[in-house]
Amino acid sequence: MGGLTLTIITAKATSLNYGESVGNVSVLKKLSLGDGSQKTFVSDKALKYDVRRKGKEEKSWRLLDEKLKEYVKNSLLNNGFDVDSFGKDLIRDYEEFDLFGGLFTNLKTEDGKKIVGKDKRKKKDEIPLSYGDSVKRVCPVKMTYAFSISKFSGDTNFLNNIDAYNRYIKHVEGEKEQSIPMSEEHTSHYIYTLTVDLDRVGVWEKEDGTTEDVLDNDEKAKRVLELLDIIKTLNRQIKGRWENLSPVFVVGGVFSVKHPFFMEGVEAVEDRDKLWLNTQRLKESCDYLPEGEEAVVGILSGVFGNEEELRESLGAGSVAEAFKRLKEQVREYYGVSEV
Repeated sequence: MGGLTLTIITAKATSLNYGESVGNVSVLKKLSLGDGSQKTFVSDKALKYDVRRKGKEEKSWRLLDEKLKEYVKNSLLNNGFDVDSFGKDLIRDYEEFDLFGGLFTNLKTEDGKKIVGKDKRKKKDEIPLSYGDSVKRVCPVKMTYAFSISKFSGDTNFLNNIDAYNRYIKHVEGEKEQSIPMSEEHTSHYIYTLTVDLDRVGVWEKEDGTTEDVLDNDEKAKRVLELLDIIKTLNRQIKGRWENLSPVFVVGGVFSVKHPFFMEGVEAVEDRDKLWLNTQRLKESCDYLPEGEEAVVGILSGVFGNEEELRESLGAGSVAEAFKRLKEQVREYYGVSEV
C-alpha cells in the first residue's frame, strides 16, 4: 500500500477564482476566519480543471467526450449492461476518468433507450444495468482548496476597455456609453494539498468489492509522473491573464500510510515582501510519518525570509530537485525504470 502526498505553496498570483457577480461587481471566492478577516481561495474544481487542461495540451491526455455513447453501446451484452466492461474501458482510454473519476447516471443508448436497473425496468425500451443504476468511480487524485496566505483587504478594480468600445462595441451593442464593471482583486501566495492513492490508479473497483488491474505498472507510473510534471508548472488562465501556480515550496513524498501529512503542517506569513515558514510546526508534522520514512522538501531561492533555516533544519533542496526525487519514489513504488 502506498500514497503520494504533496503540500505546496504557489508563486504569487492574482485573483484566481470568482464566484457569482453582484450587480456589476465580480466577487472573489472567499472564506471568513474566526477573527472576521477573510482569505481568498481557489476551489478544488478550478484546480483540477487546469490540471486536466494542461494534461490535454501537454501530455495528450484524453478527456471524457461525446464518444462515450460508443462505449455504452459496446458494453451492452445479452440485453444487459456490463458496468465492469464500461468502467475498465474508460480507465484504459481516458486519463481523466482514471485519475479524477466520474459519475454516470441516466445512461442512454444511441437510439435513446434509457438504461436502468433490473429491478426498475418498467418499459419495453428500457435496458437494464447489470447492477445498480449508475456507473461511479471515486477519484484516486484529490486536491484541497488553495487558500491565500495573505488576507483579503477589499481591493477592487474598475474594468474598462475604452479603445475596444470606440472601435466596435458601441456599434454592436448600440450603447451611447460603455458600462464600467468592477472586480475584487487580491494578490497572494496560495497553499494547497494534493494526494494520490497509488494503489487505485489504473485499477477498476467492482461492485462486489474486488479489484482488477486495467493498466500495467509502466502505464500507471507514467500517468502519475505526468501529473507531477503538470503540478510543477501549473498555471491558471482567467480573464485574459496567465497566472503562475508553480511551487515556491513543496513538501511530501510516497509513504506507506495514505494520509495528507502536511495539510496542517505548512503555515506561512508574508512580511516585508518575504514569506516566513513556521519551521517548528512543519518539523512536528513530520513526526507523524511512518517510522523510517522521510519527507522530500524543496524551496525556491529568494522567496523565504528564513531560507537558511529551512535548508539547514529540513534539508531542503531546490524545487526541481524535490520533484526529481518524488518521481524516483513513484518509479520505485511501481517497480519500473524510466518511463
